[in-house]
Amino acid sequence: MFDIIAVPVDGSDYGYEAADIAIELAQKFDSKIAAVHVLEEFSFSSYDDEEDSGDAILAKITKKANDSGVEVVEHLLTADPLRDMKFIINQTRADLVVIHAHGENNNRFVSFEENEVSDTQIGSVSERLLRTSDVPILLVK
Repeated sequence: MFDIIAVPVDGSDYGYEAADIAIELAQKFDSKIAAVHVLEEFSFSSYDDEEDSGDAILAKITKKANDSGVEVVEHLLTADPLRDMKFIINQTRADLVVIHAHGENNNRFVSFEENEVSDTQIGSVSERLLRTSDVPILLVK
């Protein structure tokens, strides 16, 4: 049913939750995972630090997937996640995208009283991908 399941990950707990679900689906459908991490085009950190961090994020997903018998192709790219995610997903030739509603940059949705991300909000990257994607999106909450 799904040959390639793309999972964009940013290193947040939310991203890893989406990756866990993508791995489970890949096991059930005998699919491959396209693990995608985007390095921000304009960052205050050094490129080497960002690249090392991205490699570590992708390696964590690859190890977990491989331990579950799922093949992973890693995609470490420099781009604008908000602007370029649809193009990136299309380039992976994914049949399905598994993405969490929230990402690492959702601090503006944190309730200071409860110290949790609001269940009624969706991150900008996820929202844009939902509106523009040509393939099915599984939104993880």
